[in-house]
Amino acid sequence: MKIIDVKLIPLRYPLKEPIRLAWGEMTHRQFALIQIETDEGITGIGETSVNFPVWSIVERKATVEQGIKPLLLGEDPLCIERLWEKMYRSLIRLGLLWGKGAIMQAISGADIALWDIAGKALGAPVFRLLGGLYQERIKLYATGFSLKEPAEGAARCIEQGYRAVKLRIGFDPERDVENVRAVREAIGDDVQLMVDANMAWDRRLAIDMAERLEEFNLYWLEEPVRCDDLEGMAAVAAATKTPIAAGENAFGRRDFKALLTARAADIIMPDVTRSGGLTECRKICSLASAWGISYSPHHYGSDVGFAASLHLLASTPGGLIMLRDVSPTLLREEVLLEPLKIEGGYAEVPQGPGLGVELNEEI
Repeated sequence: MKIIDVKLIPLRYPLKEPIRLAWGEMTHRQFALIQIETDEGITGIGETSVNFPVWSIVERKATVEQGIKPLLLGEDPLCIERLWEKMYRSLIRLGLLWGKGAIMQAISGADIALWDIAGKALGAPVFRLLGGLYQERIKLYATGFSLKEPAEGAARCIEQGYRAVKLRIGFDPERDVENVRAVREAIGDDVQLMVDANMAWDRRLAIDMAERLEEFNLYWLEEPVRCDDLEGMAAVAAATKTPIAAGENAFGRRDFKALLTARAADIIMPDVTRSGGLTECRKICSLASAWGISYSPHHYGSDVGFAASLHLLASTPGGLIMLRDVSPTLLREEVLLEPLKIEGGYAEVPQGPGLGVELNEEI
């Protein structure tokens, strides 16, 4: 079996209500799928993260077509480890010139598609190829509800069966505290509550906010300072009883090794569409295990990447919980012909060959 084509499928649409984050607003949602075709008629699908910046799709299309595709054409798609190294060694030096994240995110999408091909070729779900079933149902936390009325949004998530929610903060400190208080009161003390500052604070403010938020018994505080400020992250982690979570902006096991060595996080958050795909995320999870650290995969994209994340959690020990975006986002679920099974705050791991999902060609 040989690879005969690699292409990127861009998806983008305007939002009715912009999504507020600490560094600005998202007026559009965009996804990018990577499709790999073989000479035996087996096609694999993967996803590469293109949330930020807005021109990510343009960059990713060029990277896939001019960087990834020439490296994969004519190759055996089942040689996944070798192909990962080929892509990484050939492209990472270019990434060091203008952005390692862009290169790793492109490799991630191609890698997921290769695993999808392997599973389809062997008639097995990806989780079985990754080591077998460790857990079949994955606990989810809900995030992405509107910040206009966060308490009401969080309460609706609880009504839908979720037992964990995450609130975006990092705007005005006083308003942040008020919102966290309101959400905690709305969901009660027996529901897990996480907050995500999206790197909004400097070290001093982060330590102050961590102390102020301790009364709300947070499950974690995510990215309180810039993710490349490992000393700052470590200082915040040492100053608070609240676990610090980070890693969605770490690209590959080398970044995660630095994060762990600095003791900058209590929980790591690899993203299969950003951190190097399933091949690299398995190694990242093993690295975390050696440090006695748990992981919680990040994913803020379509249900193709979400399905891949479920396969990682299903087959790899140390996983805590998985992010589920509940914002009113078109195409997130519609990208699949059949929706994933999510009920009562849990997701079932797809059981079909490969990722166990089929692309909706009509989108």
